[in-house]
Amino acid sequence: MPFRKGSNQSIYVPLRTKFIVLFCLLITIPFLVIGTISYKKYTAGVERSTVELSNQVVSQININLEHYIKELDRLTLTPLYDEDMMQILRKHSGNGSANTYLTTDETLKMNLFISSLAFDRGEIESILVFTNDGGIFSNLDQSVRKRWDRSMADWMEAVEQEDGGLAILPPHTAAYYTEAKQGIISVARVIREPYTNDMLGIVKVDLTARGFGSIVSTVRSSGSGLLQITGKDQVMLYSGPGGLPDSGESYITASACSSYTGLKVTSLIPRTQLREDARELTNSTLIVSIVALMAAYAAAILLSNRLIKPIAHLQSKMRQVKRGLFLERATVTTSDEIGQLTEGFNTMIGEIDRLVKEVYETRLKEREAELLALQSQIHPHFLYNTLEMVNMLALQGNTRELSGVVTSLGKLLRYTVGHQEQMVYVLDEVKFVEAYLRIQGMRHGDKLQAMIHIDSSFDYCVVPKLILQPLIENVIEHAMGQDKLQLVLTASVEEEDLVLSVKDDGLGITGERMQELEEQLFQNKSRPRPETEQGGFGRIQKGFALRNVHQRLRLLYGEPYGLTLDNTADRGVTVSLRLPMNWEAMNNAGPAGDRQEEA
Repeated sequence: MPFRKGSNQSIYVPLRTKFIVLFCLLITIPFLVIGTISYKKYTAGVERSTVELSNQVVSQININLEHYIKELDRLTLTPLYDEDMMQILRKHSGNGSANTYLTTDETLKMNLFISSLAFDRGEIESILVFTNDGGIFSNLDQSVRKRWDRSMADWMEAVEQEDGGLAILPPHTAAYYTEAKQGIISVARVIREPYTNDMLGIVKVDLTARGFGSIVSTVRSSGSGLLQITGKDQVMLYSGPGGLPDSGESYITASACSSYTGLKVTSLIPRTQLREDARELTNSTLIVSIVALMAAYAAAILLSNRLIKPIAHLQSKMRQVKRGLFLERATVTTSDEIGQLTEGFNTMIGEIDRLVKEVYETRLKEREAELLALQSQIHPHFLYNTLEMVNMLALQGNTRELSGVVTSLGKLLRYTVGHQEQMVYVLDEVKFVEAYLRIQGMRHGDKLQAMIHIDSSFDYCVVPKLILQPLIENVIEHAMGQDKLQLVLTASVEEEDLVLSVKDDGLGITGERMQELEEQLFQNKSRPRPETEQGGFGRIQKGFALRNVHQRLRLLYGEPYGLTLDNTADRGVTVSLRLPMNWEAMNNAGPAGDRQEEA
């Protein structure tokens, strides 16, 4: 934070900062106080409401549970009112194995009666009748054993202790199933002879896991938390979804106990669950607070805008000038020191713009002159070599071949001399190279094999004029030995740049000579004109034509464009030109190659 010292050594604080701090305090502190009070009041109210609701829920569950147990009580008393069933139980009331055989008729009658009791009762796993002599009747004929013994019935002692009353059995193991089942909750009673009070057997109803759960689910609410049902001696009969209570959690407890069944229903509600709604209120308050703070920031910004806006505007214009936009001018909106600073900035940028234009125009003219000089060095070289071949054909008297050479030469001269455009289409340049190769083909015969593999999609890509012919001529003059020479011209795209390559399988270049050529190619400073040999070919021999082509591309496009050499193959050299992919339309009516055919 900027500061200054006055006579009283006080710290300077900007007015804008004061406004922001003041607004933050006025908005944040009241909201924090109101939010804290609201949170506590809301939490206490929710807790009271939840306790009342939980008491109502457990009371309703207790009532439903009583009705359900009474219904099961009546169901277990039903065998006493069916004489056929009582006769069968009397027949098997003796202990031991005297009457242990269960006839088909007895089994059919008992199973039919038991199945009628279990009909449409999805919460009942099975209803079983245990006879004194070890027989078992059940509605599950296939999954229940036919015989029982004391090792399968450790629960019978609790039933017998009720002396004919209904016994509610906590979760236990039912070993009388063909596959023993764990955690079975059951109700059972002893069936006695009405007149003698002798024990005839035991009727037992096994409940599925949905037994108590179906009763609870009818009145469960989202705020009821954990629910437990316990029997005598606090034995757990049922624990609802959520498992056992967490010892580290604080709960609100509501319970109800049935005098008829002796069962106790308990609801445990985590206090953290009650605070969820309070958190929503807190979050809402926090959002409102943030919005209010944003409004305070906006007000502070608007109040300080008169001072800040002119400075920000001037800063923006300075960034534009930094990127080279010297035509940018700042708007003067005030008449104070900032306005005077803006006027001085505009005057300074105007003077810089004038000086830059003078230097740029001077450099541009120098560049154009150097480019024309480089191109003029290529034209005579090609013409000298062609005229020398014409002279040779004339001396030999080959008039037909001479006529073809002269015609091709005329077309080449129209292309190089008759049209002064610096940029041409790839199609024009390829036609020029084809005409040149026809002339060289007449000179070398079958010894020269040239192939051009350039897709037609590159035809109207714009390239510098006379950029390929020096490379072709360089191959013919210096790569050809006693064997046939194969020359291939290709075009490709690499990283959105156009690459034109001339590859040959000729004599190649030694490593020492390659290093010398690369040094000549990439020299930035101008060097003395190399010595020439007869016919002007010495310039190519020493790499001067290649350097001219490379320098033309560097002057036109800059780095990384230009010429590269590759002699890594077994034979020959590949010379590649990299230049930008440019599809800009030419000013002329059509390609120069088409205009060659006019005459």
